[in-house]
Formats: sequence, structure tokens, C-alpha cells
Amino acid sequence: MNTLPEVTAYIARSPEDQQELLQRLRAMIRERLPQLTEAFASGMPVYTAGTQPGAPWRCGFASRKKGVMFYAMDEALLDGFAEELGTLRTGKSCVEMKVTKKRTLVDVLGLVDRILGAIAAKGAGPTTKP
Repeated sequence: MNTLPEVTAYIARSPEDQQELLQRLRAMIRERLPQLTEAFASGMPVYTAGTQPGAPWRCGFASRKKGVMFYAMDEALLDGFAEELGTLRTGKSCVEMKVTKKRTLVDVLGLVDRILGAIAAKGAGPTTKP
């Protein structure tokens, strides 16, 4: 997988307390989905099925005021994790990487890892943009 300088710069510009988690998400995506292309679109890192302009997005991540967000661009796939996600799912494709009293960072990263595994298993199926 290519390493896009724009993504490296995006992480470096993000709030310091989010940078490590953003780097971990990037590494997880690159490891679990090496067939995808790293891109920068709509102001955030995204991972696409193909290199052509307009290639379908599979997942991505972002630094937001409320924290780090992970995006799985397949609403139906995320629906399969609805019970586990609970309030971490904050939109059709968005997962808030939030630590709570009941959920550690290890728990949240494990859940994202399972979602990435489901994306990998599904292949290049339908996707959406956030």
C-alpha cells in the first residue's frame, strides 16, 4: 500500500492527544486491508478500492473536535455490529473512538479490528461516502 504524505501531514497537524490513536488506526487499516489505496478526500484519510478518481471508499478516519472517528463506508456491515457499537456509532458510517468506564481503548480497537476483518472478508462490495 502506498504511503500518502498528505495523510502523514494530517496526523501531524491533529491535536497532540489524538495523534497516537490516528497513527494506530492508520497502521491497523494498512495491515488488515493492504489491497486498498490510501487517499485523502473530503478533508480526511480514506482507503479506496482502486486508484482511479472516484474509486469506492471502504474506510477512513478523522480527527474531530469531539475526538477520533473511524469510518466504515458500508452501513449494512456496521449494522451487523450495532449491539457491540451501541452509542459509539454516531452516524451511518461513523464510529467514535471513545473510551468509557465500561469500554477501554483496547476494547474499542478490538472492535475496529473486527470491523476491518469484516470489510476484508466482504471484498469490494458496495460503499458509501459519509
